Formats: sequence, C-alpha cells, structure tokens
Amino acid sequence: MVKRAKLVNDLAELVPILQIFSTETYRGIYETLLDGWYTLDELKERFGDGVDEALKVLKHAGMLEAKWRMPSDPKEKPAKEYHVSYTHISANFYSSLKELNEILNVVFMPDDEFEEIVDKIISEIKAGRSSVQYISKGLGYSQLFVRAVAKRSNRLTLKGQLVEMAKDEEI
Repeated sequence: MVKRAKLVNDLAELVPILQIFSTETYRGIYETLLDGWYTLDELKERFGDGVDEALKVLKHAGMLEAKWRMPSDPKEKPAKEYHVSYTHISANFYSSLKELNEILNVVFMPDDEFEEIVDKIISEIKAGRSSVQYISKGLGYSQLFVRAVAKRSNRLTLKGQLVEMAKDEEI
C-alpha cells in the first residue's frame, strides 16, 4: 500500500477529497485502487455504473495515477490502469467553522441544486467574467463558495483566481 500524503494548502482543495468519500461507490473505488492497479473494465465489472465519474473526481483531486498495462496476447490493445496515489492528507490552512461549513455544504449539496449554480457560473464565464472575484460579486456568493463549486464540478476548472470551462479530457 502506498503511504504518501497529499499537501492541502487551500480549504477549497478539500472539496474533491471529501467528495471521494460522499458515496459508497466512490469510497469503494478509492479503497480498491489503494490495493492495486485496475483497468476501467475491471472496475466497471466490479462496481457497475459510476466508475467514470469516480475516476474523474479522483483525477480532479490530483490523487489518481495511470499507466499502460501491456496485454499478454500481442494482438490485443494495451489498457490504461489506475491506482490511487495518496493515502493521507497534510492540511496547512487556517479556517473558520463558517468557512468549513460552506465547503461541506458544497460537497453534500443535491445534484440538481449544484448544477443550477454551475450553470450560473458558466453563464458568467461566457459573458467574459472568469475571475473568482467577479463571479462571486455578480452572483452574490462568497469567493470560497465559487472556488469550492469549481473544485467539485467536472465542467469547471479552477486555475489560480480564474474559473474556466473544463476541457473534455480522457481519464
């Protein structure tokens, strides 16, 4: 088992990490990937639906490693296999309980309500306002809330103080 700690310097970085443990499926996939390297097909066979989403959450959290598995039969194609790269976190931030509550609200927010907020943020980005400060001011949310939403969403990417549309990338 890997024994590495992910350094967390910003409270919003906790969002995808907490999201990993928000459902049984995500938690099961994380625990499975701690034990070894598995392909997407192996994970789908074991867990069914939701594997793609869980891998995206792990990648968004910066906790997923990938490599190619060469097949035993030379006629077959290589398959990408995945593994979790961190077993611990080391947090280096100072936060009020109100801010921590805000982060937890984003993590456990119902999907329909969350998607409405993501759509509002995307509208702001399309209007040319991609700064966290402008988005929070325009929508009436705190900057921490906007950053946390960007960290949870697979449709958004947080780059410093800018929120951008995520590119549809391979896991």
